Amino acid sequence: MRKLNRICSALPKLLIGFTMTAMTSSALAVPKVATLEDGRQVILHDDFSWQYVVPVEQRQHPVSEPSSIDAETTPASLSSPTVTAAPVVVTAIPVVTSVQGIKFVPGANKNIQQLSRSGVDVLLRPATYRDGELMIPTSLTNQSSESVILVELQVRIHDDKGQELASQQEKIWTSVKRMPETYFRPKTQQEGKPLKISLPEADSYYIEAEIVEVEHW
Repeated sequence: MRKLNRICSALPKLLIGFTMTAMTSSALAVPKVATLEDGRQVILHDDFSWQYVVPVEQRQHPVSEPSSIDAETTPASLSSPTVTAAPVVVTAIPVVTSVQGIKFVPGANKNIQQLSRSGVDVLLRPATYRDGELMIPTSLTNQSSESVILVELQVRIHDDKGQELASQQEKIWTSVKRMPETYFRPKTQQEGKPLKISLPEADSYYIEAEIVEVEHW
């Protein structure tokens, strides 16, 4: 009977001690929350580890980060389609050799060309062909206010394919210095020396001509 009374009297103390121990253990088990300088909160665990406090709205709506796909491990079906450029077809453009000069036909009653330099006009008149020689008559007009003692031409003849057949430089007017009667006077016309050019016979030719020198006196 006495032993039972002792147990009953000690039981409240044991219950109180057990309750205090459970409360202490529960208090120690609750993790601590610390606030960082930037306002974010972290949870400190008893094992010295920690983690960020995730807000409730982010836990409910997690933000999915874009996943990077490694180009080496990406299946061919997921990779961007490779566009192959169509080959460029380059069409060869034939080189066209333009025939230089003015076309003329020997025997045609048509002046070929008129040239001008330093107040002197030179007219190349209708050409003729005979015995392997092309002849082009010339006439001159002195439009200047001075007498002329020398007029020289440069002439090139081509065929219809642009091949040069002949080239020559010719003085079509010359005067004797200090012999006024031989001068080419201002505002007058004169017959010049004809151009005689040896070349193969053809139905037509192309001519390039220019006055290369005019000497006044």
